[in-house]
Amino acid sequence: MSLAKYREFLMREKWFSLRDRVDVMDPATQTAVGHFERKLFSIRTLYRLYDLPGQVELIVQQKLWSARPTFRFFSGDPSGQPDETALLGRLKKKLFSFKPEYWFETPDGSRRFDVKGNFIGLKYEITEDGRSIGSVSRTFWAIRDTYGLRIDAAVPDETALLLLGSVIVIHAIHEKRERRQRT
Repeated sequence: MSLAKYREFLMREKWFSLRDRVDVMDPATQTAVGHFERKLFSIRTLYRLYDLPGQVELIVQQKLWSARPTFRFFSGDPSGQPDETALLGRLKKKLFSFKPEYWFETPDGSRRFDVKGNFIGLKYEITEDGRSIGSVSRTFWAIRDTYGLRIDAAVPDETALLLLGSVIVIHAIHEKRERRQRT
């Protein structure tokens, strides 16, 4: 079953993984429905979202030269490589803000949805044209990072998949910042 059919997700980071693997689970049954992992050796960061049978559903590639963190989203391809003709859009981070803010824009440059977090980045609200279409919460006291994503039932399947990918990318940005602060 495609991940786009689900409207609630629980994402839990793997403890020991060279590939930055995040399990995507159904919160009701606590069973895996897919996973998101980073390609180990690549010039620019490349993530793939897999469903349970192992099909690539979404490919996310970080833009190499950019003033702000920018990630390009592509439709899943059996080869696992991004195809420029399958570009779905870009997730961008606002440069100067006390609260984390992101937006997703379509290939033509129009905004599709916004993701705004609270001051410490534990809760996010996802809005489209001013109405809430989803929410993200992160556990504060946990050994490994765990996120919950709830998507409105009226959201189309493709948008639900983009929201899932966006949450994982935001998690990756947080992880990278935390690693830099530790060293």
